[in-house]
Amino acid sequence: MREFSFNPRLSLIGFLIGLACFPLYAKAENVPNTPKESLNVEDEDVEFSAGFLNMGGNGSNIDVARFQQKNSVLPGEYPAAVWVNGKEKGEMTLRFRDNENADMPFAQLCFTPELEALLDLESAAIKRSPSEKECVFIQDAIPDGKAVFNTGQQRLEFTIAQALTINRPRDYISPSRWQTGDVAAFADYNINHSRYANQGSQSSQMFLNLRTGVNLGNWAFRHSGSKSWSQSEGQSYNTPYQTYETYVQRDFAPIRGLVTLGDFYTSGQVVEGFALRGIDISSDDRMLSPSQLGFAPRVQGIANSNAVVSIYQNGNIIYQTNVTPGPFVIDDLYSSGYNGDLTVEIKEADGKVRSFIVPFSNVAPLIRMGQFRYQVAAGRYRSGEEIYPDNVAQSMLQYGLYNNITINTGVTYSKNYLSGALGLGLNTPIGAFSVDSTWTRSTFLPHSLVDENGAMNTQPSVRKGYSLHGNYSINFNRTRTNITLAAYRYSSRDFYSLSDVINANHFIGKSFFSVLSPRPKNQYQLSIIQDFDKWGSLYLVGATRNYWNKSGSYHQYQLSYANRFKWLSYQIGFSQTIDRQSGQRDNQIYLSMSVPLGHNHSLSSNYARNSAGNSSSQIGINGSFGKNSQWSYGVYGNSGQEGYRNMSANMSYRNSYFDFDASASRDNRGSRQMSSNLSGVVVAHRHGITFGESVGDSFAVVHADGAAGAEVNSGQGQTLDWFGNAIVPYTQPYRINEIGIDPQNLPLNIEFDGTEKKIIPRANSIHVIDFETKRNRLVLFNLTRTNGELLPMASEAYDEQGQFVGYVVQNGVLFAGGLQQPKGTIKVSWGNGEQNQCHFDYSVNLDNATQMQQYEKVCQ
Repeated sequence: MREFSFNPRLSLIGFLIGLACFPLYAKAENVPNTPKESLNVEDEDVEFSAGFLNMGGNGSNIDVARFQQKNSVLPGEYPAAVWVNGKEKGEMTLRFRDNENADMPFAQLCFTPELEALLDLESAAIKRSPSEKECVFIQDAIPDGKAVFNTGQQRLEFTIAQALTINRPRDYISPSRWQTGDVAAFADYNINHSRYANQGSQSSQMFLNLRTGVNLGNWAFRHSGSKSWSQSEGQSYNTPYQTYETYVQRDFAPIRGLVTLGDFYTSGQVVEGFALRGIDISSDDRMLSPSQLGFAPRVQGIANSNAVVSIYQNGNIIYQTNVTPGPFVIDDLYSSGYNGDLTVEIKEADGKVRSFIVPFSNVAPLIRMGQFRYQVAAGRYRSGEEIYPDNVAQSMLQYGLYNNITINTGVTYSKNYLSGALGLGLNTPIGAFSVDSTWTRSTFLPHSLVDENGAMNTQPSVRKGYSLHGNYSINFNRTRTNITLAAYRYSSRDFYSLSDVINANHFIGKSFFSVLSPRPKNQYQLSIIQDFDKWGSLYLVGATRNYWNKSGSYHQYQLSYANRFKWLSYQIGFSQTIDRQSGQRDNQIYLSMSVPLGHNHSLSSNYARNSAGNSSSQIGINGSFGKNSQWSYGVYGNSGQEGYRNMSANMSYRNSYFDFDASASRDNRGSRQMSSNLSGVVVAHRHGITFGESVGDSFAVVHADGAAGAEVNSGQGQTLDWFGNAIVPYTQPYRINEIGIDPQNLPLNIEFDGTEKKIIPRANSIHVIDFETKRNRLVLFNLTRTNGELLPMASEAYDEQGQFVGYVVQNGVLFAGGLQQPKGTIKVSWGNGEQNQCHFDYSVNLDNATQMQQYEKVCQ
């Protein structure tokens, strides 16, 4: 017996293709060649001798009639990418069936509902409806279309007149491809514990944050809450469990939104956000194609010939396409996080170039022309665990009215409260503006309000108010200057929120609401960022605010400069805080530096000094290590005024099952502090219970039998546990997510049917992704017949139970990966009749999973 250290992956199709030395194409209908690759299906039928498969020279041939036809494919199912008129539409499993009316065996493509959704054609193009139960051949269903299946590239090319296709944004994903996910439950936890000691006194705190969920079909149940415990001077304090949200939710493609039932928070967009028990119907922008997300202007122009249109922002090309003569519209630009006008360049067929400018400044309220966001909610007002008797209804709408105008409006209504909001977003050559105003009408019940004279109201008190909010942003490309100015002005003393009114009316006799309490009046914010390229960046941030019923104002400013000098990063800054009421003023200068030490480690230092002469400094080293940087650390020394000294250290560890953080500090005045934090998730699914890192709204569980230790290609270092499970903590809803497994660390006898899968999850979905594995037997038999001849290639081998064992490959070698018994008899067949069969006895060691076993046998 000879031993080898390789693990072959063999299949009949693989060596037939390799032997024939040309690709086999499956034909649904003839199509013209594409410029990028040859898909020529006009060749004559292929002829080759079956004797190529007869390496033994025994005169026994294998039937290859099917493969003598051009573009032949075996009936069955094939995973493939689907392309329509040169554009990729997605991936699916294609079904091929033999055409019984054909003179010779010939498999043709079946037109299924899934394929219909991917092709995305106008109804006029489809003459026969698709079917899951029977095979409707695609050339019968779509006679005007042509399709070719390239088996080598696993790719279906479909061409049809452009007028018969539905115009969609690039990267469009049909809702029919959204996947619901699987039945599963999870509990995501975060536990924090801290201990403090100071000159004989001790205290401790523990906090638990919990987020749980159960998925059944299209519905997702979610709950979140927290609980805390504390102990000080021998006294224990136990805070009741606090619920944040408890609801069920699902998405509906026709309304491009989510429906939520239970306890939840409204979004707070345009109108006030609050806690509610009831129902919410709101849009979800994640359902849009990536090219439709965020704000980007619609570009319109006219081409005089077949032209190339290029769009530039800040000197960089961000879009390019070919257009035909006449008007054109480009409405699928990706939203950019950068401000800067768009330069549109039209290059005509004769080489002439024309260009024009489209203003663009990205500011939050702006959405694309024709798009909308909405929310409708109704229910009873909620505060923590308490459900108030007040019924509340709220609605919000944002609509892209024109290419540069977005309108925002919203209404909140309750028995004693009414508010209305109206706003406008403008995209102009001199920057982006947004202005909105909110009007309120508040009714305070008797004995709920203390008025301006300090007296309790004895009659219902109706107060009307309004607030104005403005925002401005502009980017100067040539000077690399970005300016954002936000101004809030509460111009009326009688502007109140829904929570102000409901709480005042709810606690009559227990407490009261005073109009004399300080409330926001004016607030202004300014941010300027100046980029000097290699000379660094300058930041200026300022804010000022004042209040009703409170004299004076509060101001805060910060100016900083950051740059790099070779390997040194540094930042120097000045900040000022002024409280006009108290007359306090605090000025502070600071300096921070960081020096890389190589291999993910760095040395940092900070220094600060205020106007009172007090200073503080810190020096430390931090970094990370491990294969996936799963370990991180930091050690710091601090000094302050009056001889204060402090030492601190922290450590973090992240793995496939949990995240753990710990820190400790001690100063020269007897104070000590220690804290730790543990976070992760426990997921129950059809394959058992799996531990992992904290998860997002949508996540996946990967399962592969017998593949413990294999790494998941999620970029986060997850590995399959003892039971073959691992959690991928984040998936993107309504996007194609590629999830794979790296089998490199597995024994040689473990083989995957495939190591990569793609999913398109819905919001809040949990996907259990199964990777099929098989445990091959690492056994080779060098076979000859009694006359010394080799067995033909592609001969099939079966055990005594009729189970398939493997194929004979070159030089009469049988790769017996399917052996299930350590000894027995194997029958080999390469045609019909006993003259095309033989058998042999064997005895092998099936427990050897690391080395190849090879035996010499005579097949009789």
